Amino acid sequence: MRVKKFSLNQLTIRTFIVFWLAFFTMAALLVALPHYDSRLYSDLNQNDISNYQKKLFESIRNNKISSILAGVPVLPVDKFDSYRPVIMTPEQEILGALDKEKRFITRFAQETNDFSTPQRRVFNDIEIAGPFKFYIGDSETTSKLFFVSRTNDQQEILRYILDQPWILLILMLIITTPLLCWFTRTIVKPITHLQKAANSIASGNFKVNKELANYGPSELRDVGQSFNNMSIAVDNLISNQHNLLSSISHELKTPLTRLQLATALIRHQIGDTEPVKRIEKEIQQMDKMISELLLVSHQKMDSQMKHHLFSVVQLWDEVIEDALFEAQQRRITCDVNIAILHPEEYVISGNLSLLASAVENIIRNALKYTKNRICLTINLYRNENDDDFLQIRVDDNGLGLPPEEFHNIFKPFYRVDEARTRETGGTGLGLTIVYNVVSEHQGKVWAEQSNLGGLAVTIQLPLWKQS
Repeated sequence: MRVKKFSLNQLTIRTFIVFWLAFFTMAALLVALPHYDSRLYSDLNQNDISNYQKKLFESIRNNKISSILAGVPVLPVDKFDSYRPVIMTPEQEILGALDKEKRFITRFAQETNDFSTPQRRVFNDIEIAGPFKFYIGDSETTSKLFFVSRTNDQQEILRYILDQPWILLILMLIITTPLLCWFTRTIVKPITHLQKAANSIASGNFKVNKELANYGPSELRDVGQSFNNMSIAVDNLISNQHNLLSSISHELKTPLTRLQLATALIRHQIGDTEPVKRIEKEIQQMDKMISELLLVSHQKMDSQMKHHLFSVVQLWDEVIEDALFEAQQRRITCDVNIAILHPEEYVISGNLSLLASAVENIIRNALKYTKNRICLTINLYRNENDDDFLQIRVDDNGLGLPPEEFHNIFKPFYRVDEARTRETGGTGLGLTIVYNVVSEHQGKVWAEQSNLGGLAVTIQLPLWKQS
């Protein structure tokens, strides 16, 4: 058994890069953000220490230290002073602090006893920094000096985010989502183009889409190019088949014409005998079959080239008029029931000539095999996806068909009863043409038992309501 080797390609590498980039971005946020939590003890750097020393000199120069040592009470408005000095004596007496601040300073002093590594921490809405060495008067006993300041709004926001894990998660998603969206778009957009191209081919349009080979990762561009090559190959194959069928049909016309001339000469020589009549009938049947083969060979191309929007009324106006006239001449009752309110509001995208021919074929088929009555019903059908369809159903009261033959009658040259086919002049291509035309327009056609006792043929076509 051959083992397929793993190979790295552009899409694989890009996927890994984007994944790990998003992963490390989120990991970095999780690791880094807690370090910005000011409620944790953090060491002061040398620059911070120098700034606090400057603040100490300013406090001495502005007599703030003297006021504290003199016992001047601290007022609530003093809490808004930036970098307000607070002194803790060796007796653990706190000078220059508000009552609600003293317990935080006491706690801070218990945790930070090393003068060589002063720290800072936030308690509620105040930030405490220290301790710094301070001597009162001529005393050789070291007191502790702290600086108290109010926290800013940015710190409050950060602390709130850190206290709410779901907010942190949303923040990380907001940061990483644009990266993932960009990556997803680079993958999905070419795939969407491929889907549209596939739907276009399914509808019979083999036009090459250059965007498939020019946009997206290299792997998807290669797929797009292969898709275009497939489209060209399928189009060429179908065209070659149609050309071959058309050529064969045209070639058959030449000897058929000669045979018709020879038959005419024989009739002139020996008269209108039964064998001559038989030969002429078979020649007419063959001529009709070749004509319908030519129609089959051209119908797909016509379906592709002549698509436009038209009102559904155009499908049956002239066809019903001709059917009523023929039924009257043959003394056949033809009931027409159009169960659509305002049918002029509905349109179909397709080839009007081919679709009208398909409707005419199922009506003529019913007229051919009925006893004395047919019924034409036109209505709307809505599926489970709320898509609207036009349904045209033709019933007859003829002999009908066994249920196992319902699907077979749409096959080329299929005949249920050879004697009946010869009697009616059928070629076995009429319903095949109907099936091909309806399928080219993304519709359905089927046969079933008629309520009149004969056969019922239904055509279902997608339609759109005009806005």
